[in-house]
Formats: sequence, structure tokens, C-alpha cells
Amino acid sequence: MAGRRLHEFVRALRGAGVRVSPVEAEEAFRAAALVGYGDRDRFRETLALTLVKSQAERPDFDRCFAAFFRFESADPEQDDGADPGEADQAAPAPLAPETLSGPAAELVAQSDTGLEQTLAQAAAEIDFTAMQVITQQGLFARRLLMNMGMGAVDDEILRLDASARPGDGERAEALRDWRGRVRERAMAHVRRQYDLHGRAHGRALREHSMQAAPFRELREFQQVQMLVRRMARRLARSHQRRQKKARRGALDARRTLAASLRYNAVPVQLHWRQRRRTRAKVLVVCDVSSSVRDAARFLLQFLYAMTDVLPRVRSFAFAARFDEVTDDFERYPPDVAVGRILDRVSGSGTDYGTMFKELEAACRGEIDRQTTLIILGDARNNDLPAGERHLADIARRARQVFWLNPEPPSRWNSGDAIMARYLPYCRAARRCGSLNDLRRFTDELLRNLNG
Repeated sequence: MAGRRLHEFVRALRGAGVRVSPVEAEEAFRAAALVGYGDRDRFRETLALTLVKSQAERPDFDRCFAAFFRFESADPEQDDGADPGEADQAAPAPLAPETLSGPAAELVAQSDTGLEQTLAQAAAEIDFTAMQVITQQGLFARRLLMNMGMGAVDDEILRLDASARPGDGERAEALRDWRGRVRERAMAHVRRQYDLHGRAHGRALREHSMQAAPFRELREFQQVQMLVRRMARRLARSHQRRQKKARRGALDARRTLAASLRYNAVPVQLHWRQRRRTRAKVLVVCDVSSSVRDAARFLLQFLYAMTDVLPRVRSFAFAARFDEVTDDFERYPPDVAVGRILDRVSGSGTDYGTMFKELEAACRGEIDRQTTLIILGDARNNDLPAGERHLADIARRARQVFWLNPEPPSRWNSGDAIMARYLPYCRAARRCGSLNDLRRFTDELLRNLNG
């Protein structure tokens, strides 16, 4: 039982944003078994020493511990962690047990402390981590009440309602009122468990939905911004590990064995094959017209959230006009910079031919075999000259060209879209209509740049 509860606590910690690895969880279980569970403060500090890795995580740990290892309090005024609406849930008024029969009498006869213990024991038999959506709270409250033995109270209420003896109707009503107040206590406990387990799962489901949703459907902008930053940090951490291995290189077995001869063939000193690192450059050009504005917004935010692993990114935006926007991201936070960019260059009449001509003129001396060009747009050129010869000249001098199109491939050449004119000069063209598409492309780009 204790092991299961600790597993549930670790899951609650992860849901609260505290990172816990399987090894750290195993160490916490062994430490808890050594110090025991009787002394609450000592138990809390033991778990904190094994599970908390920074001072920034300690407040989240303390809040989660207090909520998880918390029993109902007989006096709500003494319960610092009580919900605001629980103050009016006084201890259920006792009934006269001699007027009842069977298990119901035993349950009603319990003191308030005994009732708390019964509720805690009943709750320990339920896996609240399975509660994933808010509508399941009623179901879990029902299970908790049944584990407490409330089924016998229900039977007793039915018996008293059907009885013709004087006073049984009043006793049934009093028992029903007592049961209602106990149910409120059970619901309060279930709500706290949902805050620990269900909300994290609900947030994960919501984020999963946002990652797969088309850009134009992402309405919770503040929440999406946080998700974009979190996705970027996660991807950056992964590639930082890869960069560290790449800088170190692969093990050079021949040099390591040769060096070990002076130590009686013991490989005391390891030698690595050092890889020559190139200085990659990235140019990003985003169509910010109304049809692809949201995709451009998230692409720019995503790339500039990964400055630790990406080389210097030089960015351009165009719609009614073409302009370099690199300085905007150096001066302002990404969300503010994107807003300023959209205000400055948005408009109708997208002209890809003129954009490629101006890009070639602006970056002629910078584009070389270390340059990666990323173009985000739907290639809808308003029946203007395509200007593919300028893109061909850029692609000839650059290392590679990637094209991200927010529309499905079936529409790449419909209407005034002319993707077919540009595809011969691109290393790859990808659909980029959601955060998942954006994450996959950025992962591929980082592998390519660091490979």
C-alpha cells in the first residue's frame, strides 16, 4: 500500500511540473522505507532531498506534499490548506446510534476523528490517478462513500422511510442530512485528488490537441505561447545533448589502445575522433499575409526560442513589402516582436518574385555553402511573375533550401499557387500546418545542421 501511494505521489509531482526520473523515484522509495512514515516532517524532508533538484522546485513540492498527504480536519479553521468553500462543512452532527441498526449504527457512532480515519482508509484503496476528466469526480466520490460503508446507511434510510413507527421519518431525515454532509467531505477529498492528478492529465490532453490543431484554430494565444516555449526548450535540451556528443566525437579505438600500452594495456586515457565543426547560417523568410500569418508567427517564435542550439538566425518577412526583421527579435520578446512585424509589413498583394529578387540583393555576399534558407509561405503569387530564376541562383550558392507550406499538398498548385515552379530548387518541401509539423521540421533541421 505504501509503495503504491508513493508511486501516486511521484505522478502527482510530475503533474505539478517537478521533474522526477525513474532512478530518483526509486531512491526516494528506498529512503522512505529507511526513515519510516511516522514522523511527517522527517518523511517530507527525506522525499524532498531525493526528489527536488532545485530551490525553484521546492515550493511546488511542498504544495503537492501538503495536498497529497492531507486528511480532513475536524476544525476547518485550523486547516491552512482547506478550500475556501469548506469552512461551512462542520463536523457531521452525531445521531443516536441506538435508534439505528447494523453497520450503519457503527458508522454513525464514530467520532469525528474516527470518521476522518475511515475516509482516509477508504481513499487509500482507490487509485485516484485514473481520474482524468472533471466529470469523473462524482463517480470517484461514489466509490469513496461505498468504501466507507455508506451503502449500509442508504439501506437504513430506506428502512426508516418505509417504517410506520413514530419518529422513524424524522430519524430518516436526520440520517439523510448526516449522509449529505459526509458526502460533501468525500467530494472535497475527491476534488483535491483531481487537482493533484486529473488536472495534469487534462492539461496534457489539451496540449496534445493544441499541438495537432491547425494554426488558424489556435485561439488560446497565451496558453499556446507557453506551449511553444515549452516545446522549444524540450527540443533544445535534446539537441544540446547531441551537440555535446558531437563536439566530443566518437571513440578512437586505435589511439586509445596505443595509449594504453604505457599503463599495461589499461585504457586510462580515452581518445576521441574530433569532428570538424562548420559555422552554419540560417536565413528565414516568412510570408505574413493573412492566409499564412499564424504559421509565420509560430515559426518565428519557435526558432527564436531555440537560440541556444541554433546558429544565428537572420529573418525576413514580406507581404505588401519585404523587410528584414532580425533586429526586432534582438530588441523585443518574440511575441512582441512578431506583433510589430505584422503591423509593419502586412498587407495584400503578395509578390514572391519581387521577394526573391530583394532577398538575393540583400544577402548576396552572405549566402554560401554553410547557408540554410527556410521559406514559409503558400506560394500564392497573385498571378505575378514567379521570379524562380532568383531562387535558382540562391539555391545554387546555398547549402540547402527548405520550403514550409501551411496548406495540404493537394492545394499547392491550385488557383494562383505556384509551388511547382519553386520545388526544383528546394531540398525538401514540408507541410507546416500545426505545432506538431513545426516541431518535426525543427528537429530535422537541427539534426541536419549538427550532423
